[in-house]
Amino acid sequence: MDGTTFSAANRTASTVLTVTADGSRFTVTDAAGSPVYQAEGDTLAVRSESGLTKCKDYTYRGDFVLRQDASGKLTVLNYVALEDYVKGVLPYEMSASWPAEALKAQAICARSFALGNLNKHKSLGFELCNTTNCQVYRGINRATAASDAAVDATAGQIPLYNGKLAVGYFFSSDGGATENNENVWGGDPVPYLRGVPDPYEDSKSASKGTWSVTLTADEIASKLRASGRTIGTVANVQVTKRTDMDNVNEVTVTDTTGKTVVLKNSAVRSVFGLNSLRYTITPNAGKSAAAEIGTCSNPDALSILPSTHKVAVDGKSAKPQGYLVNQENYFKLRDIAYILKDTKACFAVDWDAANKAIRLTSGKAYQPTGGEMASGTTAVESSAPSDDKITLNGKPVALSGYRINDNNYYRVRDLAELIGFGIDFDSATRTVQIVSDASPEDPESGNPVTPSAPPTAYTFTGTGWGHNVGMSQYGAKAMAQQGFTYDEILKYYFTGITISES
Repeated sequence: MDGTTFSAANRTASTVLTVTADGSRFTVTDAAGSPVYQAEGDTLAVRSESGLTKCKDYTYRGDFVLRQDASGKLTVLNYVALEDYVKGVLPYEMSASWPAEALKAQAICARSFALGNLNKHKSLGFELCNTTNCQVYRGINRATAASDAAVDATAGQIPLYNGKLAVGYFFSSDGGATENNENVWGGDPVPYLRGVPDPYEDSKSASKGTWSVTLTADEIASKLRASGRTIGTVANVQVTKRTDMDNVNEVTVTDTTGKTVVLKNSAVRSVFGLNSLRYTITPNAGKSAAAEIGTCSNPDALSILPSTHKVAVDGKSAKPQGYLVNQENYFKLRDIAYILKDTKACFAVDWDAANKAIRLTSGKAYQPTGGEMASGTTAVESSAPSDDKITLNGKPVALSGYRINDNNYYRVRDLAELIGFGIDFDSATRTVQIVSDASPEDPESGNPVTPSAPPTAYTFTGTGWGHNVGMSQYGAKAMAQQGFTYDEILKYYFTGITISES
């Protein structure tokens, strides 16, 4: 048996066979345990006269070949025609109850994936596996008239780019946009695997289309070490780069010594075991003994309110616009730099275009550019954790920040520790007191200001499920429901392709 020819050595009327191997011989027994066939060698072929064979609760078309190694370990291979293979994939990768045009698009993706990956497991002696490492293939158990009809209607059709096979990668849901292959798997850009915004998919209706997971700082460190990376006590985790499609492309983890670990491409998803690469990271802030006001009853909840606290610098009133994020004061960097520009705690703030980072320089007076201390609206119209990189005197630093109404705001207590000025909170007058010539301890009050503890956990909140390259299955479903044909669906998710004739 070589997959195309078959020489029968024995026939049996038994419908249930058990095959055992000892490293050099196969023994085939019937349901009663009686031997019906023995053969020397490392390969045994089995063909059902009905064309159907059941193996481990699944029924398959085609022939079976069993191979044994010297220890008697068996590898079971199914030799099957391409269209029958696709019929065994389709209902396991997409619900057979979905619209016909979505099923047709999936059939073409499955067919092209098989043709484009025929050597994937060549070193193991077969072409494709039956798991998600390739495509889920389980034979005819789930096949329906609708799923088989989708395969038959597109028989032989494949996507082409410049006349050559385009592999139809697919995944469950994109959460808002697909992604360029090089931003996920690395390597050279593939012209037809370009990220596209997805106005069709509804993440809320998709299985695992919206998700949230919280990892403690210790769990994050453990996952990094398990992936072969070294890190100390985690002090900050933040998104430091997004793609043009707004998917996460880089995450930087900083420990308490300032050491950083940078995750890129698919690692931003795989290392932490996340559903997709489309998410935000929210630190669940650790609390110090001398927090500005009280404590947050639920550290996992995010509360952002306009700050009503007063601010004084060396006893003089100042009016930077601020917000209370989980009951802690956050201000714009340039506003704090502005009110400290004539003090010993002065620092400059500007944009480092080369490194795409906010650059802080201590000991250098801030040069106003206009717009400092602007009041504007205080209503929270939009908010998200800030993913901008920050450097101090040329070195990366971690600051807890949020982008609120298109401006970045940072925790003033962290900034005090970083720059080296004193800070306290006068609960009687509800005033944030900044002392420019004191490092975080107020010499007049004698009250130490304990630096804020690093966040104890981080919540990853995202949309989508899968690698985001190629066709979103839930997007295909939505497009089909809106009247798009299978070729229109494929041409939307795969840039510049054509569909071959069957």
